[in-house]
Amino acid sequence: MSINKLAKTTGVSNATITRFVKKVNCKDFYDLKLKLASDHKTENTEMKSGSITDEVYSFYKNVLSDTWERLDIEQLRKIVELISNGRRVYLFGIGSSGYTALEMTQRLLRMGIAAFPMTESNLMYITSSIVNENDVILALSSSGNTKGLNNALQMAKDNHAKVIGITGIEKSPMYEICDYHVLVKNSNFVNNTRFINSQFALTYALDIITTMLLENDTYRTRLNHTVETVLDNKFD
Repeated sequence: MSINKLAKTTGVSNATITRFVKKVNCKDFYDLKLKLASDHKTENTEMKSGSITDEVYSFYKNVLSDTWERLDIEQLRKIVELISNGRRVYLFGIGSSGYTALEMTQRLLRMGIAAFPMTESNLMYITSSIVNENDVILALSSSGNTKGLNNALQMAKDNHAKVIGITGIEKSPMYEICDYHVLVKNSNFVNNTRFINSQFALTYALDIITTMLLENDTYRTRLNHTVETVLDNKFD
């Protein structure tokens, strides 16, 4: 319904509806409709039979929503600026976070950004010993408690590199070390006997950073060019 149609149906003025919208903390009538639709969708989800597909969907929805609430857009913009201006970007991650670091490295390389994945603690130590103030470290860890990773980050910080951390635990050792933080939803509360993608929240944050980087015309052009190059050579 439009606001005019709703006013006519309920027998009140447009101004009355507008005042009601403000009273329930909505920006405008459109915002009210979005929130009503969202509540209806949540109710429908809760009424489902509780199948495995619904269970996984509910998990991802909650992780996505809770991560969205934690994200600081201004902090993300600072991080994008650091990545853009850095001499080199080193991505640190161990285990599952290492695979995520590899994926993000591929994205940055396709934009023409000098990026290097470090997925083993010894390589992290070596890298951290030679970085300087022109380099950027982007560290990934759901828990923020990986000792080898944190030791390497401290070494990089001592050498004046810009250290960015994406983690699910506020005030974790990694969180305390990093100069810039991205806090996401931690999924470690889920039963370990079930398969859960612990990287989902980290990937969501990286997707936002990637999208913000691609607002730069140069990065977007380079990415398109590399995709075309790969496709051209793949089918030769």
